[in-house]
Amino acid sequence: METEQLAIFSATMERIGVRTRAEVHSKGYWHETFQCWFLQEQAGRRYILFQQRAPQKKDFPNQLDITAAGHLLANETPQDGVREIHEELGLELSLTDLVPAGIVPDPILLPHFQDREFCHLFFYVLPGPVTNLVLQREEVAGIAYIELNACECLLHREISELSAQVYLTDAHDPQKIITRRFQRQDFCPHSDQYYDTVLSFARQLLS
Repeated sequence: METEQLAIFSATMERIGVRTRAEVHSKGYWHETFQCWFLQEQAGRRYILFQQRAPQKKDFPNQLDITAAGHLLANETPQDGVREIHEELGLELSLTDLVPAGIVPDPILLPHFQDREFCHLFFYVLPGPVTNLVLQREEVAGIAYIELNACECLLHREISELSAQVYLTDAHDPQKIITRRFQRQDFCPHSDQYYDTVLSFARQLLS
């Protein structure tokens, strides 16, 4: 995975070359990703679905992140990125099933990790129960469905924690759902601006 070839870009999204994934993250080059957020409405309540990353993941293990996402290789387009939904969630969709939300810059700059992404952002309103998803054990520990208003309050630090149901990747009990408490530090460190963009679009789609 670290040797994957990714296109790199200037800050104004002009393509300037190709580098390995390892070099992209060590030197902080801008690159492209596919991101799809799942939404759902149940009994008048609006939810956004977060993937809980598997504990063995190299980056941000066990943290809550985009429902399905992945890097685009140097020769790929967002249409190729839709594969992430099938690989991680077991759901066969095409690009036309998704609602596009444009390209959103999403830099995560940490001392050990320089990740500057141009995200091709999409949304999907899940019509059936979350238990219809078949989660990829190597990548996904579970899917947390979090009420939109509570999510916004937590991310804006207006509340210190929230409660959410989590559909677990459990080989012994494939329909297992539990309730967990989450705090702000349990979420991947995307910027406030990025989360505001996502939540604003989610509210529009579910309004």
